[in-house]
Amino acid sequence: MGKWRHFSEKESEGLDSGLMDRLDTARDLCGFPIVITSGARTAERNQAAGGVSDSSHLKGLAVDVQRPIGDFEAMKLAWAFGRAGFRRVLIYTKHIHVDCDESKKQDICLSMGESH
Repeated sequence: MGKWRHFSEKESEGLDSGLMDRLDTARDLCGFPIVITSGARTAERNQAAGGVSDSSHLKGLAVDVQRPIGDFEAMKLAWAFGRAGFRRVLIYTKHIHVDCDESKKQDICLSMGESH
């Protein structure tokens, strides 16, 4: 077993340990798996993903996770992220972005519609 209960070393590679601690807590709270679809990125990978130039992914402070099927489950996951200490939750049609980048505006939980 790795450092985190619900995530492998490969999934957590390059990510901030505080972010991973919060993800583990969110997983415990929501009661269903959280699938990381994008974690830490290089500048090249960020550009290919359509990320912004000041993306928190570049600092290892953000992840995108697969959005659960159904609005109730998506809201439950957003709630779990908030309870786990995330102060930035962006809900897209196909994924949910969370980060712990304190250089960005805090206390954000938005439904963003389509994503890149």
